[in-house]
Amino acid sequence: MMNVVEAFLAKIKDQGHVLPLFLHADLQINLRCVGQTIQLIIKNGSIMILQNSEAQQSKYEISGSQNAMNQLLKGTQRLRVLEQQGQLKVSAPLRTTLLLESIFFLTKAKDPVNLQKII
Repeated sequence: MMNVVEAFLAKIKDQGHVLPLFLHADLQINLRCVGQTIQLIIKNGSIMILQNSEAQQSKYEISGSQNAMNQLLKGTQRLRVLEQQGQLKVSAPLRTTLLLESIFFLTKAKDPVNLQKII
């Protein structure tokens, strides 16, 4: 899961259109999957990770299967859809969930074939 999270972070830094979403956000969210916990810290317009941060308490958490977490982090499926399907469990207020859904979904990888058609 760490590779997918690192790829997500690399994509988010390349896509400036997503940065205003969390410019003033101050969130700590745990991603739990297959006994592994990765904490995302969103603060002052930046995002970073802490791996196996059990000592760090977080108010918010997303947990579920490896497949569902991959879909979320790659932006191929929306957070709330995965939650409604029972593939992910989200413990966060609706407003926070919508913010996270926007960040994950808008950071998805661009299809280079479609971009070439536009250019």
